[in-house]
Amino acid sequence: MKAVQSVMALVMGVALFAGCDQSKEELDKTKVELAKVTAERDLMKGQIDKATQDAKDAQTKLTDAENKIKEADAKLATCQPAAAPVAETKPAAAASKKPSAAKPPAAPARDASAPAGTAANPVKLAPGNPGAGL
Repeated sequence: MKAVQSVMALVMGVALFAGCDQSKEELDKTKVELAKVTAERDLMKGQIDKATQDAKDAQTKLTDAENKIKEADAKLATCQPAAAPVAETKPAAAASKKPSAAKPPAAPARDASAPAGTAANPVKLAPGNPGAGL
């Protein structure tokens, strides 16, 4: 009977040892998978932290801009429009005593459809450029 028990114990030991090899492979695969998932989680956590900080910075900038707008509106409300310049009125008698400024002579009438440089269209021509000049 002892021999049968010894044989059974030996068979069970071999079965357990063979079973441990399979579970060890599974354990190693699971450890590798855990490492990958942990690295991915840490990466996503870092991205979320960065996005959260960016959102806080944007909110701060928005608040600052709104405060500046409120300050500018308050300054604008306190400002009064500039008074229109008052035109000086001179008596007509004083104006008649001064000789009026000489006006330049009126330009001669011209016909724009006539060729440039003719008597009907006395436009000066620039050398090398027949269409230019005054």
